[in-house]
Amino acid sequence: MSNSMALTLDPPGTFVYTAEMALKGHRLTAFGLSLRQAQNREAFLADEAGYMRRHGLSDADIAHVLARDWTALIAAGGHLQSMLKVAATVGQNLWHIGAHNAGMTVEELMAICPRRISAVPGEES
Repeated sequence: MSNSMALTLDPPGTFVYTAEMALKGHRLTAFGLSLRQAQNREAFLADEAGYMRRHGLSDADIAHVLARDWTALIAAGGHLQSMLKVAATVGQNLWHIGAHNAGMTVEELMAICPRRISAVPGEES
């Protein structure tokens, strides 16, 4: 997994999602939100590049999605919640996005997080 740009969790490496970024990433965000529909997820998984082209993504955005380059997608203006839908569609989650942004593995990120969650509501611990 690559991390195409330097990013830390400390300012100034932290992204502030601005209106300009939202406008810049409008197509990426709309693409990600389209994956809320089961039939769209199936179409995307059957032909990822073709599905993204039909949604008007640029070649660079398509390359970032295919590389699962979450940091570049957020830097390109994709909203985190929308990119999380893309990640979930390809079998990843917020841990994968966070680890990618921090330049480490999921296991490394989980190991340094101070709060441990042993159960979720509705499940036995």
